[in-house]
Parts: sequence; structure tokens; C-alpha cells
Amino acid sequence: MASIPDLATCKKIGFIVPSSNTAVEPITNAIFQSLPHGTDIIPLFTRIGVKTVGTDASSTSQFSADTMVAAAQLLADAECSAILWNGTSGMWVGTGLEADRQLAKAMSDATGIPCSTTTLATIEALTKLGKLKLSIAVPYDEPLALKVGGFYAEIADYDFHVCGVARQEPTPASNLEIAKTSLRDVEKVVMRAAKMPHVQVVMPACTNWPAALITESVEAGTSAIVVDSIVVTVWQGLRMAGCDAVLPGWGKMSTLI
Repeated sequence: MASIPDLATCKKIGFIVPSSNTAVEPITNAIFQSLPHGTDIIPLFTRIGVKTVGTDASSTSQFSADTMVAAAQLLADAECSAILWNGTSGMWVGTGLEADRQLAKAMSDATGIPCSTTTLATIEALTKLGKLKLSIAVPYDEPLALKVGGFYAEIADYDFHVCGVARQEPTPASNLEIAKTSLRDVEKVVMRAAKMPHVQVVMPACTNWPAALITESVEAGTSAIVVDSIVVTVWQGLRMAGCDAVLPGWGKMSTLI
């Protein structure tokens, strides 16, 4: 039987998950199970309604600050040490990095708990790595893929250079279908992005795409470091909760402290 930390004393990290996402919880649980023996910390989850992924108003409206704050308050009931929005919407809803900073602050103000997002976690990891030449891999259609690439190219506070964006074709028909992409097909897209000229970091930018599971094989076949959305969110949450454990088996980025 798998061992779990002492539920009476362990720390908890809360993750807000899109309702149509089927990748975050199993992959996050697998990452936590890979932590060194004796790491006294567990993940908890709550969901918000997300049925579509797109740039139209009906899609972007799913990610309102009020919705996120209400979800964070549910996780606060469990006395989490940190709470994170486990989604990449900040990269493509068109409101910019400052909107994610304001969202994290609103959630923290409402709960009294440190809060963050996948987007902010990604920026933190890139800053620590000191790698500025990026490529991006996504399972999205062309307009959404261009939004993600443009987000990093246009951040005023950082000198990121986006070498290119690789997207999955044909595009999965829905968010549910994104998680059903075969690992072979995910790896093809991520590898294509990683092999673009001058790339130092490749970013699979979607928390419903199981790219975390092919991180090490991509790194073994290229010179790029993989910053996967699910892995980087866990990495950030652990540090926010005061845990500096590395994540064995999840790529070079996850060993940053």
C-alpha cells in the first residue's frame, strides 16, 4: 500500500483546476508521489467551470476574478499553505501579466494564503533559469497559439525572445480531447519546438496536455530545458509552502531550488 503523509500534521497545497481538465490531478498526484520519502505535504483540488478554450468572449469570461476567488476560498477551508490557479488562461485571454498578478493578490487578500498561477510560476522558473530564448508548444488552434507566443514576446519587464510556436495539428476538437492526445503525438510537437534554432527553453503551455510525461525524453534528445505547465505549477506551490524538495523524474527545471 502506498504511504501518505500524516494527515493530522502535513502541509497542503491547493490547486484550482478547469472542470474539463483530466490531466492536472493524476499528473500532479504522480509528481507528489515521486517526492523524497518523508516529504510531509499533499495536493488538494477544486474546480471551476471551463468547457471551452478559445479567444472568444464566452471562453475568456470563464476565468473571472470572482470565480477564481470563490474557488480559492473553498481551498482555504482546508487550511492550505498555498493556492494556485492551475491553468494557462493568463497567457491567452489578452489581459497581460499584470492581470495574473492582480488575480493572485485578490485570491490572497480573500483567503490570507499565498496564491499564484501557472503563468506566474512559469515566469518565476524562467527568471531562475536565466534562459531568455524560448519556444512554445501547444495543442491549440492558430489564433490561440499566436496569443500565447505574443504574450511572452510582449512582456515589458523581461527580455524574452520567442523563437517560434509549434502547435498540434489537427487541433483537438475540445479541451477534453486535448488530454486524450497520445504521448507520441505530444512528444512530436514538443520536440519540434525544442529543435528550433537558438532555443534554450521549450514550454508546453497547457495544463490539460500530458507533456509532463515526456519531459525527460525531450531533454535527452535536445539541448533545451522543458518548462511544463503542470510541473512548474507544482514546483512553485512547493516553494510557496516552504518545501524545497526537488522533483526527480520530471526534468531539469524541477530540480531548481
